[in-house]
Amino acid sequence: MRLHERQIFNFTYRMLGDEEEAEDLTQDIFIAAFKGIRKFRGEAKFSTWLYRIALNQTRNRIKYLSRRDFFAKQNRRAQHKEESPWENPEFLADSAPTPEQWTLTKSMAAQVQECLNQIPPQARQILVLRDVQGFSYEELSEMLSLNPGTVKSRLHRARSALQQRLADKLE
Repeated sequence: MRLHERQIFNFTYRMLGDEEEAEDLTQDIFIAAFKGIRKFRGEAKFSTWLYRIALNQTRNRIKYLSRRDFFAKQNRRAQHKEESPWENPEFLADSAPTPEQWTLTKSMAAQVQECLNQIPPQARQILVLRDVQGFSYEELSEMLSLNPGTVKSRLHRARSALQQRLADKLE
């Protein structure tokens, strides 16, 4: 758990955009992994198996929260708040930035996370897994049960969607 906790939390945080929800979901993911450890056959890397659990748990949590207008409320709170909760440097990447880097990227990080929250969950998950978590196309293909070509095309569309949201926001 200690080996993968930070990466799983980063993934859930990027997917949900809320620290408390990400903490709860991370805990649920590790509970599910513990309960299902006997099902791990060793055909894939442990991290791939764990992220598969994380993907399924995250999808379920997004559906649950969407039915309760969580994301709409979250967007309204972000618009009325000058400093957003995802500006905490602990959550920006797997390694902590220097104070100089943090000062320069604070505003942009908040804008990127806000735009990331606006793209569909399926696009968000592939973007976070590849560009934030650093998984290879092959690992993504295995995790998502998709052909590598499909992974690449979905990633391209997700990046385009994020880029468009950022362009609109920065205008």
